[in-house]
Amino acid sequence: MISERVTDQGLTFLDVETPFCTASLCMQGAHLVSWKPADQQECLFLSPKAVFSRGKAIRGGIPVCWPWFGAAENGPAHGIARTSEWRLHHQETDMRGNLLLSLALYPDDAGQPAAILRLTLGSSLAMKLETTVRRLPCKLTEAFHNYFAVGNLTKCRVLGLENISFREYAAQPMKHGERPLAPLGCLDRVYDCPDHTGKIILEDPVMNRSITVEREHASSVIVWNPGQQGAADMADLGADSWNKFLCVETGNASPCALHLAPGQSHTVCQKISVAPLA
Repeated sequence: MISERVTDQGLTFLDVETPFCTASLCMQGAHLVSWKPADQQECLFLSPKAVFSRGKAIRGGIPVCWPWFGAAENGPAHGIARTSEWRLHHQETDMRGNLLLSLALYPDDAGQPAAILRLTLGSSLAMKLETTVRRLPCKLTEAFHNYFAVGNLTKCRVLGLENISFREYAAQPMKHGERPLAPLGCLDRVYDCPDHTGKIILEDPVMNRSITVEREHASSVIVWNPGQQGAADMADLGADSWNKFLCVETGNASPCALHLAPGQSHTVCQKISVAPLA
């Protein structure tokens, strides 16, 4: 079942309930703010101070960073997708009972590429972001900015990045455990993955679960947490939330940008699943 609601601030949400999960998606940004598999706890972190208003990116869930990831001289951070109104292109239920949604974004500026986001909502979550270049060549960077809810950040481990080089962008990064990564606070890493496919596992002993992120056509894994002071400096986050989430993101970040000519397309994919710790 899928139902539509409009908030007092004018944002449209699609609320989903299937035999396998519940979910909620904001049409501004095609932004999934909740995904809870049946008999599991909520998978995604949503800041208790998140702002829901037009033109404001939501803090938490899975923001879509597109058609660029990071800062830009002449545009908003992490692209235009997060604050643009997407259109519901298609919906259906497959033979297994999963809900399939397709959302489209065609910017008025034909110099910008177009995007289709396809979601499969069930006991696992699959997302495919297809970019099609229109009038002008495109230097594409992108990411699924996954905020995962955790019981305590400092008890977690991230497996699957042990032999991959990374760049650290945090101004004052903490020293963390490595091999596997054991984050203790502030970090902002971009891992440059030699393979475009792979699997990352976030182990959370406090919530007694593992979250597995499988990626395709993605050369970058981004791991981010602002730490206590960084979270305190964000009005839509706050110091009390810093250890309640870890961002483990998939995409293509600079310098792994994609150079696409008019008419060309590219699709980045991720699949998220949750299981009890063995």
